[in-house]
Amino acid sequence: MRSILTALQEGRLFELPEAGKARALEFLARILDANPDIEVGTDTIEEIQKRELECNTGIGMGVGVPHIRARREEGELFCAIGWSAQGIDYGAPDGEHVHLVVMYYIPGAQKNVYLKEISTLVKAMRKSGGIEPIAHAPDLNAVRNLLLDWVSNVLGDTGPEAVARMIKLDVRQTQAAPEAAAALPATHPDALAVAFQILLSPGAAAIVLSADAAWVAAVEKENQLAPHLAAGPAFNAAGRRVYVLGSRAFAGGRMLYDCVAVGTAP
Repeated sequence: MRSILTALQEGRLFELPEAGKARALEFLARILDANPDIEVGTDTIEEIQKRELECNTGIGMGVGVPHIRARREEGELFCAIGWSAQGIDYGAPDGEHVHLVVMYYIPGAQKNVYLKEISTLVKAMRKSGGIEPIAHAPDLNAVRNLLLDWVSNVLGDTGPEAVARMIKLDVRQTQAAPEAAAALPATHPDALAVAFQILLSPGAAAIVLSADAAWVAAVEKENQLAPHLAAGPAFNAAGRRVYVLGSRAFAGGRMLYDCVAVGTAP
């Protein structure tokens, strides 16, 4: 799901207009037109609509993946993401309204990457309980966080580079929120991303290693640290997003986890 992560990182997640499928596709096609890789003279809207008439791109479970295939081989897989709270009558094979539309631009060399991305997207949806949380999300920020959870759930397929990009995205979003900046403690004005460690020992409470006493106290009160750390690579704890960067095993069944927390102080 690299292109979805890139779209989130670059701000290509939008709330779709309440005007039906054709208007939603036109809206996202305009976003694709901004991609410098698209060939001059390409009528993105016409090609998207033509392909949709040939074959409905609803893949079920409340998701549509309209796409345009490039005439050139080179270039990166590129997407724009649209969210509809009310749902779109998409004509999908399963008859369900679509709440998430991911529109792709697919260079020739990226065909297999695209197919793998769609497969991974379906896998992430199934692991996360389907479209319902996104369908009932209160706003775009909640949708973004849920999509990041989807990426997290299949992170084994995307590698450590994706972890770093997700951390950077979370830091940027936190920095952009005025209420988050106001909530930062005066003694830690830059404390948006905090590195720390957690030591787990069989039969003992978790030990959090950090210079921030308030953060240590908050995290050590969490009841599900062990299963969260084992599942990885990202989870929420004490009001922050925690990313597991790595772990080391020691004698006596002890495990030391290297982590980064993103967000404001608890």
